[in-house]
Amino acid sequence: MYLQTFLVKTKQKVNNKNYPEFKLFDTSQLEKDQTLKSIKTNIANLKNYIDKIKPIAIQIYKKYSKNIP
Repeated sequence: MYLQTFLVKTKQKVNNKNYPEFKLFDTSQLEKDQTLKSIKTNIANLKNYIDKIKPIAIQIYKKYSKNIP
């Protein structure tokens, strides 16, 4: 969830109209059961979300981060 937090805080700080759109993770997709199948499904859902949002986070990091030598 660090990627999500990073994107939200950066969006607030930068306040740029051209900031890329992204969706927050929908926790209603997570299964409540504590079975092995449910855990695997939850992990798959999180991996899918990360795969979608990670390129956006990398793009934002490269664009707005300070280059520290």
